Amino acid sequence: MTMTYDDLDRLVSSKVRGSMMWMLLGLVITGLFGFFVYNGLMTGNPIAIGIIRMYYVLAVIEVIVVVAFSALIYKAKSSTLKLMFLIYSALNGLTLSAIGIIYAPSIVISAFLGTLVLFAVVAVYGYFTKENLTKFTPMLMIGLISIVLVSLVNIFLRNSGLDLFVSVLGVIVFTIFIAVDVNRIKSNIIAYAVQEDSEILNKIEISGALSLYLDFVNLFLSILRISGRGRN
Repeated sequence: MTMTYDDLDRLVSSKVRGSMMWMLLGLVITGLFGFFVYNGLMTGNPIAIGIIRMYYVLAVIEVIVVVAFSALIYKAKSSTLKLMFLIYSALNGLTLSAIGIIYAPSIVISAFLGTLVLFAVVAVYGYFTKENLTKFTPMLMIGLISIVLVSLVNIFLRNSGLDLFVSVLGVIVFTIFIAVDVNRIKSNIIAYAVQEDSEILNKIEISGALSLYLDFVNLFLSILRISGRGRN
């Protein structure tokens, strides 16, 4: 059965929308788990206190889950990848709960709303542009590596200027990453649509959701660090 242009357009729209919905579900789970721990800390809940004390352990587990997700992308079923995504979202909520201790709620909310608006605008551009944005990936990887290296150095220097530089660079890099990832998800769906293999398309959908989720969270943290300077 030959796929028409309208069929392809509906499929692409459906799968990109699916990635967005999974990303939003992940953010909701992260928010709920984060609020649970934050609220527990405010009330002296021993479970919440224990979770914060295990911060670094949970952070390591998060990295393991993401690495495992990437390693299993071609081997595991899409349902398994979806479960791993949900687990990662929950773990991230536990570690991000520390934000509530560092920043005032008004700053966190304003940073989140700002991130949401910026994400929506850039994602729309990434979807509708005719340009292949994946060509910017090497440049973005250089920016990402720079962020990691400078952040590691600044752990010891504790220089506020470097911290601001990393935050601004983070906003630039992850904003562009959003457009590139949306564009990449769309291109991958088009490339594999002719095979009409729902399992492959589902994998593209959930792996795209994880990429967008990571873009959103990192953009949010960058904006939060900038807006919270001197006011937390």
